Amino acid sequence: MERQLPARLIRLAPIVLPLLAIALARAMTFTDWAAANAVLAALLFAWIVADSLLLATIAKAENRKPGLRAMLGAGAAASVIVLVGAAAPVGEAIYAMPPLLAAAALTLALFVAWCGALIVRALAGGASVEEAAALVLPPKLVRFMSAESRIMRLALWGWRRGQDIPAGTQGFSYHRFLLPMIYVFIALQAIELAVMHFLLMIWFGLGIAGGLWIVGLAQGFRIHPVLLAEQGLRVRSGGTVDLLVPYDAIAGVMPSFGAEQVKAADTLNHAVLSWPNAMLELDRELTVRPLLGAEQRVRRIALRIDESAAFLAALAERAPQLRG
Repeated sequence: MERQLPARLIRLAPIVLPLLAIALARAMTFTDWAAANAVLAALLFAWIVADSLLLATIAKAENRKPGLRAMLGAGAAASVIVLVGAAAPVGEAIYAMPPLLAAAALTLALFVAWCGALIVRALAGGASVEEAAALVLPPKLVRFMSAESRIMRLALWGWRRGQDIPAGTQGFSYHRFLLPMIYVFIALQAIELAVMHFLLMIWFGLGIAGGLWIVGLAQGFRIHPVLLAEQGLRVRSGGTVDLLVPYDAIAGVMPSFGAEQVKAADTLNHAVLSWPNAMLELDRELTVRPLLGAEQRVRRIALRIDESAAFLAALAERAPQLRG
């Protein structure tokens, strides 16, 4: 553990140190010295911001050799921070420097044009919007935005959608025991919104977003059941998890299990707000990449199915090793 801690700190340094330097430089622009020496403070602020982001980009790159687009992106981010981040007197000095404004505008224009060209080319090649966006934005950010968008669409327009059960598959729901509890949460959220409306108007919008998020999650549980498909078992949970488990990867059904197995790091716990009623043991390690959270390597899958006996019987029909 002692050896892992310095390694983690080294990995975090290219992120934390530039942010710290930029925060200190911005704080400097609010001092009396900066107000009295606005031009010098503006140049110093611009230099620290640009230098911090460019050095961080170099430090994070493989073999310390970042690509041109990465460096251009760092320059574009620095331009935005310089243009909007300084205190009023220093900001006025920045906007009174045509060469600095021209350099920032050119950097931003080149980066936006380059990213736009990459996205258009990817979409023309058949890539999804999410795949195209991941070419120019951090993949984790794209996955988070995709998850939020999907859940909000379900909350607003998912009420009349039937269950997503493709032809040739069997669907097994898991939402019947979940929805009553989630509806209680929604009712509590509505009460909380009413209280916040009178006490803290600034949080009202966030409260509405939180309520819609819960509604969308509930819709996802209903619309996306667990499937027995031709290729294997598709473990789906509220639209945030979709793991295909080949039938030949299922070693068996555990007849009994306890909290140690359910909470283990290599167990995918499909049960939400309840205890699982079936657990599958795998003969190989599979990787699940949820829309929210880090990827997980699993050797067991804990499930909560509304009709677990029928599910296990149908699963045994498709996975001969489970019979008998």
